[in-house]
Amino acid sequence: MSTQYSHEFTGRRPSQSQVVKILKEAVKQGAVDISLDWGENWLRFEKVRGWAGGISWHGYGWIRSLGGDDLAKQLNKGIL
Repeated sequence: MSTQYSHEFTGRRPSQSQVVKILKEAVKQGAVDISLDWGENWLRFEKVRGWAGGISWHGYGWIRSLGGDDLAKQLNKGIL
């Protein structure tokens, strides 16, 4: 099981459903460090232990109107 997952979208701008599908696949494979790229646009996700001892996802960057932080919050809530 790999803890890192990287995917590069090519061609046209990826849709929200394409991005979410790849993100779910990475999480399902047990990745804790995820990198999704499309040209100079990118999303990064890290599963880390917080100050209070809880483990949660943190997200950074943008692809389209999708923000890494917003998607990480959905992962933490179990929505994705």
